[in-house]
Parts: sequence; C-alpha cells; structure tokens
Amino acid sequence: MYESVYDGIRFVEGVPPSAELLDEVTVEIGGVFTSAQLKSLDDVKQLMAGLAKRQRANAIVDFTYGQRSVGFLASLFSRDDVAWYGKGIAARLKGATGPERRSPAQ
Repeated sequence: MYESVYDGIRFVEGVPPSAELLDEVTVEIGGVFTSAQLKSLDDVKQLMAGLAKRQRANAIVDFTYGQRSVGFLASLFSRDDVAWYGKGIAARLKGATGPERRSPAQ
C-alpha cells in the first residue's frame, strides 16, 4: 500500500487492517464556475485533510484521486474542461505516522 502524509493526515491507497473506518470523504475541484487549471493533487489533499480533521480522523484510507472531464455541455460554459477529484474514507489508524512528505505553506 502506498502511503503519504499531508498536513498531519495519512493518505493510504488501500485499507490497513488496523483502520477504524469513520465516514466517506469526497472532494472535487473545478467545474462550470471554477477552474482546476492551476490546481494540483496538493489542493485535493488539503481539502480532504480538513474534512478528516473535522471528524477527528488521522487518515484517509482507500484513497483515490485523479482528473476527469466535466463533460461536453459543461465544457462549453466553463473556464476549464477538467476537474480534480479525490475520494476515500476518513479513518483512525493506530501507530506512528510516516515521514511527512508535503505540508501546506504556513
């Protein structure tokens, strides 16, 4: 399982056996009225980390992310034709966190 840490929240692309699952977390950046052109995976993780912290979680497990088309009709009226997305499950993991790879600028 690949794992990274962002803003103190562990992002795991899988579900560790020790995970206490809380609630699904989903974000999308971009769409008809906003642009995802200058956004990145860090922006997705920042939003998801905030949602996880509100649930007193220390991890997002079963984490998936990527970019998808907003669709033909929406692309006619939007500033950008792609949107970033991220989804996973807020969870509490036991054990120490790994090395922090990225943090938002303070």
